[in-house]
Amino acid sequence: MGEKEKLNGLHGYNLQNPKFKFCENIKNLMQIIPGSQGLLGVKLSRLTGFSLGYVQLEKLPSGEKYIRVPQPPENAVIVNSLAYKPDEMIMESILIAETLREYGSKKVYGVFPYMPYSRKRFIKGEAFPAKTLISNFFSVFDKIYVVDYHLEDYINEISKKIEIYNISAMEKLAEVAESLDVKDPIVVSPDEEGVRWASRFSKKLNIDYFYLTKIRVDAENVVIASKPPDVKDRDIFIVDDMISAGSTVIQAVKVLKKAKCRKIYVFSTHVLAKTETLRKIYEVGVEEIYGTDTVPSPVSKVSVSELIAKALKS
Repeated sequence: MGEKEKLNGLHGYNLQNPKFKFCENIKNLMQIIPGSQGLLGVKLSRLTGFSLGYVQLEKLPSGEKYIRVPQPPENAVIVNSLAYKPDEMIMESILIAETLREYGSKKVYGVFPYMPYSRKRFIKGEAFPAKTLISNFFSVFDKIYVVDYHLEDYINEISKKIEIYNISAMEKLAEVAESLDVKDPIVVSPDEEGVRWASRFSKKLNIDYFYLTKIRVDAENVVIASKPPDVKDRDIFIVDDMISAGSTVIQAVKVLKKAKCRKIYVFSTHVLAKTETLRKIYEVGVEEIYGTDTVPSPVSKVSVSELIAKALKS
């Protein structure tokens, strides 16, 4: 049996199967192509009216990715969450884009709601992956769309070869806060870096905000170095762009509880925290955690699909 026959048998595809055929008029439209973690692409297809495309993705026994695009559209939007398996999802997205271009797609856009490797460089000798990732690897895309990019201030520096469209989910999260039964609420950023997100959130609600100062001990531990203003008997909205190890939020909650606040709600765009970490956040006294679907998680209660769809159509 030849190599082609082996592959046909292994992956079970049939080039004559109607589901792999696309109408000729679709080639003139933008087409949404979800990656392995691209469930959000289905919502985007409905909201934008762009057709939903298909790419065959398989993981070979060797660990390599097999990628095949049965009918490349004229213009494509690849949708993939880069969370949890960032290296694999980045490589997969780039290979899909390269394959589309090789077989005739003129424009290729990427929707990566959560962009990994977005931490700042603090110590001499540390790598700065964001610059390499976007300027070099993602240069195959004409434009990429991200949500609440952690390195927002660095976009101009790291995007010399590609346009980055940064969308904020803070107003969408704030809409949830508007529906809560709270008393004299105030927005809190758990650190200085989060001020930009807290300010957007508070502006939507027309309420005040303040930030805490933290000292990072190591990658997973922090100490809150500042005292909050008077929050006695007030409800709190803790707002941050990302929750991962959870130590910053947990320590902030402890400080605020000590200051005799009432209820505490946590809002975050990208909740990468494991279930055990979420449990610890609830245990220190948080009423509820609200995340978005940029990262699939048990607390992904707010969808960013409408925000991204609007950006794509514009």
